[in-house]
Amino acid sequence: MASESVPQPEQELSEIKGALDVLFTLREELATWVEEAQNEDRKEELDNVYQHVLAIESEYHRRLEAILNKSKPPV
Repeated sequence: MASESVPQPEQELSEIKGALDVLFTLREELATWVEEAQNEDRKEELDNVYQHVLAIESEYHRRLEAILNKSKPPV
């Protein structure tokens, strides 16, 4: 039972890659919205959300690197 609650490395890798795909698309959309914002208040609000998505995306890249490094055979 306990092993079912812990994702296998392949499954975790797949989930992280899927999340990165979604975050990339969201980031691209937000970048467009920031550029098209009509006033500075709206632009600042959207930029804050954009920066938050960047931070989440960065964390997922870090997790991806950790998994990939963990799965590398020792040298």
